[in-house]
Amino acid sequence: MNTFVPSPGFDASRFKGTTLILPSVSIGNVPQLATDLLLTTLKLDRVGCIEDENVIPVLGPADRPHDATASPQSSSSLSTGGLSLAVEVFQSKDGKWTIIQQRSPTVRHRSHHYADNLLQFIRESEFDQVVLLASADGARRIDTQLRSGTPVRYILSPAVPTTLIETLKGLGLEPLESVPTTADQRREDLMRLQEHHSTPTLRLSDNVEGMELDNVTTTNQPLEKVPRIPSGGIARRLHSLCQEQGIAILTVVKFAMEGDNAPDAIFLANVLNAIFKVYVPTQQQTLDGEGWKMPKSWDSLYGNSYHQDMYQ
Repeated sequence: MNTFVPSPGFDASRFKGTTLILPSVSIGNVPQLATDLLLTTLKLDRVGCIEDENVIPVLGPADRPHDATASPQSSSSLSTGGLSLAVEVFQSKDGKWTIIQQRSPTVRHRSHHYADNLLQFIRESEFDQVVLLASADGARRIDTQLRSGTPVRYILSPAVPTTLIETLKGLGLEPLESVPTTADQRREDLMRLQEHHSTPTLRLSDNVEGMELDNVTTTNQPLEKVPRIPSGGIARRLHSLCQEQGIAILTVVKFAMEGDNAPDAIFLANVLNAIFKVYVPTQQQTLDGEGWKMPKSWDSLYGNSYHQDMYQ
Protein backbone atom coordinates (compact mmCIF):
# COMPACT_ATOMS: atom_id res chain seq x y z
CA MET A 1 0.00 0.00 0.00
CA ASN A 2 1.02 3.64 -0.26
CA THR A 3 0.91 6.29 2.40
CA PHE A 4 0.18 9.97 1.93
CA VAL A 5 2.45 12.00 4.18
CA PRO A 6 1.07 15.55 4.52
CA SER A 7 3.24 18.62 4.89
CA PRO A 8 2.98 20.39 8.25
CA GLY A 9 -0.32 22.26 8.47
CA PHE A 10 -2.06 20.49 5.60
CA ASP A 11 -5.31 18.61 6.12
CA ALA A 12 -5.90 15.79 3.63
CA SER A 13 -9.64 16.53 3.73
CA ARG A 14 -8.86 19.48 1.42
CA PHE A 15 -8.48 17.00 -1.44
CA LYS A 16 -12.22 16.42 -1.48
CA GLY A 17 -13.96 18.00 -4.45
CA THR A 18 -10.76 19.04 -6.25
CA THR A 19 -9.58 17.89 -9.67
CA LEU A 20 -6.60 15.55 -9.56
CA ILE A 21 -4.04 15.75 -12.38
CA LEU A 22 -1.30 13.15 -12.49
CA PRO A 23 1.15 11.67 -15.01
CA SER A 24 1.71 8.09 -16.08
CA VAL A 25 5.42 7.47 -16.63
CA SER A 26 5.30 6.90 -20.39
CA ILE A 27 7.47 7.05 -23.47
CA GLY A 28 9.58 10.22 -23.62
CA ASN A 29 8.45 11.19 -20.10
CA VAL A 30 6.05 13.59 -21.80
CA PRO A 31 3.40 13.52 -19.03
CA GLN A 32 5.99 14.26 -16.32
CA LEU A 33 7.45 17.12 -18.34
CA ALA A 34 3.97 18.57 -18.90
CA THR A 35 3.36 18.31 -15.15
CA ASP A 36 6.62 20.20 -14.59
CA LEU A 37 5.21 23.06 -16.67
CA LEU A 38 2.05 23.15 -14.57
CA LEU A 39 3.95 23.17 -11.28
CA THR A 40 6.40 25.88 -12.35
CA THR A 41 3.88 28.15 -14.04
CA LEU A 42 1.15 27.91 -11.42
CA LYS A 43 3.64 28.02 -8.51
CA LEU A 44 1.75 25.37 -6.61
CA ASP A 45 2.41 24.53 -2.98
CA ARG A 46 3.71 21.11 -2.12
CA VAL A 47 1.25 19.68 0.36
CA GLY A 48 2.80 16.30 0.92
CA CYS A 49 4.29 13.21 -0.65
CA ILE A 50 3.28 9.63 -1.31
CA GLU A 51 5.42 6.84 0.06
CA ASP A 52 5.02 3.67 -1.99
CA GLU A 53 7.31 0.66 -1.90
CA ASN A 54 6.60 0.04 -5.57
CA VAL A 55 8.26 3.28 -6.70
CA ILE A 56 12.05 3.59 -6.80
CA PRO A 57 13.01 6.04 -4.01
CA VAL A 58 14.90 9.16 -5.12
CA LEU A 59 16.03 12.34 -3.41
CA GLY A 60 17.35 15.48 -5.02
CA PRO A 61 17.31 19.26 -4.98
CA ALA A 62 13.91 20.87 -5.43
CA ASP A 63 13.16 22.13 -8.90
CA ARG A 64 11.49 25.21 -7.42
CA PRO A 65 13.39 26.62 -4.40
CA HIS A 66 11.45 27.23 -1.24
CA ASP A 67 10.25 30.84 -0.97
CA ALA A 68 12.23 32.06 1.99
CA THR A 69 10.47 35.43 1.96
CA ALA A 70 7.05 33.93 2.66
CA SER A 71 5.62 34.44 6.09
CA PRO A 72 5.12 31.40 8.33
CA GLN A 73 1.40 32.01 8.24
CA SER A 74 1.22 31.91 4.43
CA SER A 75 0.12 28.82 2.56
CA SER A 76 3.59 28.48 1.07
CA SER A 77 4.80 27.43 4.49
CA LEU A 78 3.24 24.08 3.63
CA SER A 79 6.17 23.50 1.31
CA THR A 80 8.58 21.19 3.07
CA GLY A 81 11.94 22.55 2.01
CA GLY A 82 14.38 22.29 -0.84
CA LEU A 83 14.27 18.58 -1.66
CA SER A 84 12.33 16.66 -4.27
CA LEU A 85 11.01 13.18 -3.58
CA ALA A 86 9.86 10.29 -5.75
CA VAL A 87 6.12 11.09 -5.64
CA GLU A 88 4.99 14.53 -4.51
CA VAL A 89 1.55 16.09 -4.16
CA PHE A 90 0.80 19.75 -4.85
CA GLN A 91 -2.31 21.89 -4.62
CA SER A 92 -3.31 25.28 -5.99
CA LYS A 93 -3.95 28.11 -3.58
CA ASP A 94 -7.61 28.27 -4.57
CA GLY A 95 -7.98 24.56 -3.78
CA LYS A 96 -9.25 23.76 -7.25
CA TRP A 97 -6.36 21.66 -8.56
CA THR A 98 -4.40 18.85 -6.96
CA ILE A 99 -1.36 17.61 -8.89
CA ILE A 100 0.82 14.56 -8.37
CA GLN A 101 4.32 14.54 -9.80
CA GLN A 102 6.18 11.23 -10.09
CA ARG A 103 9.92 11.69 -10.49
CA SER A 104 11.09 8.08 -10.64
CA PRO A 105 9.82 4.88 -12.29
CA THR A 106 8.15 1.97 -10.56
CA VAL A 107 10.05 -1.12 -9.49
CA ARG A 108 10.23 -3.74 -12.23
CA HIS A 109 7.07 -5.88 -12.39
CA ARG A 110 5.46 -3.82 -9.59
CA SER A 111 3.66 -1.12 -11.58
CA HIS A 112 0.29 -2.87 -11.20
CA HIS A 113 0.60 -2.65 -7.42
CA TYR A 114 1.36 1.06 -7.67
CA ALA A 115 -1.74 1.59 -9.83
CA ASP A 116 -3.84 -0.33 -7.31
CA ASN A 117 -2.52 1.85 -4.49
CA LEU A 118 -3.18 5.04 -6.42
CA LEU A 119 -6.77 3.92 -6.87
CA GLN A 120 -7.09 3.56 -3.10
CA PHE A 121 -5.63 7.05 -2.59
CA ILE A 122 -8.04 8.48 -5.17
CA ARG A 123 -11.04 6.82 -3.54
CA GLU A 124 -10.12 7.93 -0.02
CA SER A 125 -9.42 11.51 -1.14
CA GLU A 126 -12.83 11.85 -2.88
CA PHE A 127 -11.58 13.91 -5.80
CA ASP A 128 -14.23 15.44 -8.00
CA GLN A 129 -12.56 14.05 -11.13
CA VAL A 130 -9.22 12.63 -12.26
CA VAL A 131 -7.16 13.73 -15.26
CA LEU A 132 -4.47 11.24 -16.24
CA LEU A 133 -1.72 12.36 -18.63
CA ALA A 134 -0.03 9.73 -20.78
CA SER A 135 2.05 9.37 -23.92
CA ALA A 136 1.93 6.55 -26.47
CA ASP A 137 4.53 5.21 -28.87
CA GLY A 138 4.16 7.27 -32.04
CA ALA A 139 5.80 4.53 -34.09
CA ARG A 140 2.89 2.18 -33.37
CA ARG A 141 0.13 4.42 -34.68
CA ILE A 142 -2.40 2.97 -37.10
CA ASP A 143 -3.25 4.60 -40.44
CA THR A 144 -6.22 6.51 -39.02
CA GLN A 145 -4.03 8.03 -36.33
CA LEU A 146 -1.28 8.91 -38.82
CA ARG A 147 -3.77 10.75 -41.03
CA SER A 148 -5.33 12.59 -38.11
CA GLY A 149 -4.81 16.31 -37.74
CA THR A 150 -3.87 16.08 -34.07
CA PRO A 151 -1.37 13.83 -32.23
CA VAL A 152 -3.61 13.67 -29.15
CA ARG A 153 -6.33 11.24 -28.14
CA TYR A 154 -8.49 10.84 -25.05
CA ILE A 155 -10.28 8.12 -23.09
CA LEU A 156 -13.39 8.85 -21.00
CA SER A 157 -15.04 6.93 -18.23
CA PRO A 158 -18.86 6.87 -18.19
CA ALA A 159 -18.87 8.96 -15.01
CA VAL A 160 -17.44 12.13 -16.58
CA PRO A 161 -19.87 15.07 -16.82
CA THR A 162 -21.60 15.87 -20.10
CA THR A 163 -20.06 19.34 -20.14
CA LEU A 164 -16.58 17.82 -20.38
CA ILE A 165 -17.64 15.64 -23.30
CA GLU A 166 -19.01 18.71 -25.09
CA THR A 167 -15.76 20.58 -24.45
CA LEU A 168 -13.68 17.77 -25.97
CA LYS A 169 -15.90 17.64 -29.03
CA GLY A 170 -15.79 21.42 -29.36
CA LEU A 171 -11.98 21.31 -29.44
CA GLY A 172 -12.04 18.72 -32.20
CA LEU A 173 -10.29 16.08 -30.10
CA GLU A 174 -10.83 12.42 -30.92
CA PRO A 175 -11.18 9.37 -28.64
CA LEU A 176 -8.40 6.80 -28.67
CA GLU A 177 -9.13 4.06 -31.17
CA SER A 178 -9.40 0.44 -30.07
CA VAL A 179 -6.83 -1.53 -32.03
CA PRO A 180 -7.19 -5.34 -32.29
CA THR A 181 -4.51 -7.13 -30.31
CA THR A 182 -1.81 -9.09 -32.08
CA ALA A 183 -0.71 -12.57 -31.11
CA ASP A 184 2.44 -11.16 -29.52
CA GLN A 185 0.41 -8.71 -27.45
CA ARG A 186 -1.91 -11.46 -26.21
CA ARG A 187 1.09 -13.55 -25.23
CA GLU A 188 2.60 -10.53 -23.48
CA ASP A 189 -0.63 -9.93 -21.55
CA LEU A 190 -0.76 -13.49 -20.34
CA MET A 191 2.88 -13.49 -19.30
CA ARG A 192 2.31 -10.27 -17.37
CA LEU A 193 -0.62 -11.83 -15.54
CA GLN A 194 1.60 -14.74 -14.60
CA GLU A 195 4.08 -12.30 -13.07
CA HIS A 196 1.30 -10.60 -11.11
CA HIS A 197 -0.09 -13.82 -9.64
CA SER A 198 2.11 -16.40 -7.98
CA THR A 199 -0.45 -19.16 -7.41
CA PRO A 200 -2.43 -19.46 -10.67
CA THR A 201 -1.02 -21.67 -13.42
CA LEU A 202 -0.44 -20.16 -16.83
CA ARG A 203 -0.85 -22.49 -19.80
CA LEU A 204 0.38 -21.33 -23.20
CA SER A 205 -0.60 -23.49 -26.14
CA ASP A 206 1.18 -23.60 -29.46
CA ASN A 207 -1.84 -21.88 -30.97
CA VAL A 208 -1.81 -18.35 -29.57
CA GLU A 209 -5.53 -17.97 -30.24
CA GLY A 210 -6.10 -20.82 -27.81
CA MET A 211 -4.13 -19.36 -24.90
CA GLU A 212 -5.76 -19.91 -21.54
CA LEU A 213 -5.10 -18.58 -18.08
CA ASP A 214 -6.32 -20.92 -15.37
CA ASN A 215 -7.92 -19.42 -12.26
CA VAL A 216 -7.43 -15.84 -13.46
CA THR A 217 -10.53 -15.17 -15.52
CA THR A 218 -11.51 -11.74 -14.29
CA THR A 219 -8.20 -9.93 -13.77
CA ASN A 220 -7.85 -8.71 -17.33
CA GLN A 221 -11.53 -8.16 -18.13
CA PRO A 222 -11.64 -4.46 -17.10
CA LEU A 223 -8.66 -3.76 -19.37
CA GLU A 224 -10.59 -5.03 -22.35
CA LYS A 225 -12.93 -2.03 -22.02
CA VAL A 226 -10.06 0.45 -22.38
CA PRO A 227 -8.03 0.88 -25.60
CA ARG A 228 -4.36 -0.04 -25.53
CA ILE A 229 -1.81 2.72 -24.90
CA PRO A 230 1.53 1.46 -26.29
CA SER A 231 4.38 2.39 -23.92
CA GLY A 232 1.84 4.25 -21.77
CA GLY A 233 2.94 2.90 -18.40
CA ILE A 234 0.18 2.41 -15.85
CA ALA A 235 -2.29 4.61 -17.75
CA ARG A 236 -4.47 1.83 -19.12
CA ARG A 237 -4.65 -0.06 -15.84
CA LEU A 238 -5.31 3.00 -13.68
CA HIS A 239 -8.00 4.24 -16.06
CA SER A 240 -9.60 0.79 -16.02
CA LEU A 241 -9.57 0.62 -12.23
CA CYS A 242 -11.14 4.07 -11.88
CA GLN A 243 -13.72 3.27 -14.52
CA GLU A 244 -14.72 0.07 -12.74
CA GLN A 245 -15.15 2.05 -9.50
CA GLY A 246 -17.39 4.65 -11.13
CA ILE A 247 -14.78 7.41 -10.82
CA ALA A 248 -14.87 10.24 -13.34
CA ILE A 249 -11.55 10.01 -15.17
CA LEU A 250 -10.23 11.53 -18.38
CA THR A 251 -7.00 10.16 -19.84
CA VAL A 252 -5.26 12.44 -22.34
CA VAL A 253 -2.75 10.64 -24.56
CA LYS A 254 -0.04 12.33 -26.66
CA PHE A 255 1.70 10.34 -29.39
CA ALA A 256 5.46 10.76 -29.03
CA MET A 257 8.85 9.19 -29.61
CA GLU A 258 12.04 9.27 -27.58
CA GLY A 259 14.22 12.35 -28.05
CA ASP A 260 13.82 16.01 -27.18
CA ASN A 261 10.28 15.82 -25.82
CA ALA A 262 10.00 19.36 -24.51
CA PRO A 263 7.80 20.39 -27.50
CA ASP A 264 5.56 17.35 -26.87
CA ALA A 265 5.20 18.38 -23.22
CA ILE A 266 4.26 21.94 -24.16
CA PHE A 267 1.71 20.61 -26.68
CA LEU A 268 0.17 18.32 -24.07
CA ALA A 269 0.06 21.13 -21.51
CA ASN A 270 -1.66 23.37 -24.08
CA VAL A 271 -4.29 20.69 -24.77
CA LEU A 272 -4.90 20.23 -21.06
CA ASN A 273 -5.22 23.97 -20.61
CA ALA A 274 -7.64 24.24 -23.53
CA ILE A 275 -9.88 21.66 -21.84
CA PHE A 276 -9.77 22.86 -18.23
CA LYS A 277 -8.34 26.41 -18.27
CA VAL A 278 -5.83 25.46 -15.59
CA TYR A 279 -3.62 28.45 -16.42
CA VAL A 280 -5.39 31.71 -17.17
CA PRO A 281 -2.81 34.49 -17.64
CA THR A 282 -3.61 38.02 -16.59
CA GLN A 283 -4.08 40.72 -19.20
CA GLN A 284 -0.57 42.01 -18.52
CA GLN A 285 0.92 38.53 -18.86
CA THR A 286 -0.86 38.15 -22.17
CA LEU A 287 0.48 41.50 -23.38
CA ASP A 288 3.97 40.50 -22.29
CA GLY A 289 3.67 37.25 -24.22
CA GLU A 290 4.19 35.12 -21.15
CA GLY A 291 3.46 31.43 -21.54
CA TRP A 292 4.50 28.27 -19.77
CA LYS A 293 7.47 28.73 -17.46
CA MET A 294 10.11 26.05 -17.83
CA PRO A 295 11.64 24.71 -14.61
CA LYS A 296 15.31 25.07 -13.81
CA SER A 297 15.85 21.34 -14.29
CA TRP A 298 15.12 21.71 -17.99
CA ASP A 299 18.32 23.72 -18.44
CA SER A 300 20.33 20.49 -18.49
CA LEU A 301 17.59 18.09 -19.50
CA TYR A 302 19.31 17.09 -22.73
CA GLY A 303 22.90 18.08 -21.93
CA ASN A 304 24.81 21.24 -22.75
CA SER A 305 24.21 22.98 -26.07
CA TYR A 306 26.87 22.44 -28.73
CA HIS A 307 29.08 25.19 -30.09
CA GLN A 308 28.03 26.30 -33.56
CA ASP A 309 31.68 26.66 -34.69
CA MET A 310 31.95 22.86 -34.66
CA TYR A 311 29.98 22.70 -37.91
CA GLN A 312 31.69 25.55 -39.78
